[in-house]
Amino acid sequence: MRSGFFGSALALFLSLGTAQAVGPDWTYLDEDPDYRQARRWIEEKNYAPAIEKLMTLLKHQPDSPVLLNWIAFSQRKLKNYPVSKQFYDAALLRDPTYLPALEYQGEWFIETGDMVSAKANLDKLAKLCGRCHEWQDLDEAIRKAGGK
Repeated sequence: MRSGFFGSALALFLSLGTAQAVGPDWTYLDEDPDYRQARRWIEEKNYAPAIEKLMTLLKHQPDSPVLLNWIAFSQRKLKNYPVSKQFYDAALLRDPTYLPALEYQGEWFIETGDMVSAKANLDKLAKLCGRCHEWQDLDEAIRKAGGK
């Protein structure tokens, strides 16, 4: 079973080409003090200045699904749902396999009453990463919302 899993993981990795499905806790951006500050603000639920900082970073890296995802997340936490949706869509347009964006967009779907789409994101995560922590978090959110 282990060799099957690792073989499948390697096949998935190779099929992704240049797309990187990194977890939410590590990114090359961690080297950037402005990014680290924005993430601290997000952890402190101080979303408005985090968005401002992330938008500045986005000017230099407009195709970063990491930045787009954190802007979407922060906007969602501020209940700016239409703006949040635009940023989740943009993140997933850049990288349709970006696990954190699939998870958080799924939570966006739950919050906006679209349980069918939330479950579709859960299915996408299952295909991409099995029962990884993004899948587990979205599955728990769906269960808490009464969707399972």
